[in-house]
Amino acid sequence: MKKEILGKYTLQTPLPEHAKQQAELQEIVFPTLSAEELITEEKYKRHLEIFPEGQFIVLDGDNVIASCTTLLQNYHKGHHTFLDISDDLWLGTHDPKADWIYGLDVSVHPDYQGKGIGREIYNARQDVAKALGCKGQMTAGMPIGYDKVKDQMTIAEYCDKLIKGEIIDPTVTAQTKCGFILVEPLFDYLDDPRSGNCSVLMYWPLDSNTKLSENH
Repeated sequence: MKKEILGKYTLQTPLPEHAKQQAELQEIVFPTLSAEELITEEKYKRHLEIFPEGQFIVLDGDNVIASCTTLLQNYHKGHHTFLDISDDLWLGTHDPKADWIYGLDVSVHPDYQGKGIGREIYNARQDVAKALGCKGQMTAGMPIGYDKVKDQMTIAEYCDKLIKGEIIDPTVTAQTKCGFILVEPLFDYLDDPRSGNCSVLMYWPLDSNTKLSENH
C-alpha cells in the first residue's frame, strides 16, 4: 500500500529500513509506557514478515511521522493484556483466519497530532479489513485523560463515565468519532500510569449490524 493523504503526506507499508525511526517514534509518543511494551526495531522488522499488509507508516518526506501495528485476531471475552495479545509484541499470536484486525497501536508524532493522520490510519485499516474479508477492526484505546483526574476518581469510575459518554478523553473519544464502539475496560492491560494501566476495548465493524461476539 502506498498513497498520498491530506495532500502532503505518504501513507504506505513500511520497509525494513524504516524500523529504526518507528522504534524511536514509540519512545516519543509513549513516554510513560514500560520499556518492555515499546516496540523495538527488531520487532518491527519481524512484523513485516508475519503480516505486512497490516502495518503502516506515514511519511513527511523521508521522516516517519506516524506508525501503526496490527495483527489478525478473534474476539475472546475476558481479560487479556497488551503483551498477551501480541506475543510480547512479536505477533506470534497472529491468526490469518481470524475475523478482526486487532490494532496494537497508532503512533503519531506530537508535532503532527490533530491533523487527521490518525483517522487516515484507521480508515486504511478498514480498507485492509474489507480486502481480507474481515468484520472490521478492534483495538484497546488508552484513556490518557485519566492522568488529569486521578485524584478525583478511580480508573474504573473514569472508564464507566467514558463508556456512558459522560466525559471526554483525548484518545478514546477521538477513536469513537472515527467510528469505534466502546465495549469494556481492560484493567491492568499495560504498564502506563498516565492511563491508570488500563485500556478500553472497542471495535469498528464494516457492517453496522455486526456485533463484537465470540461467534466467529
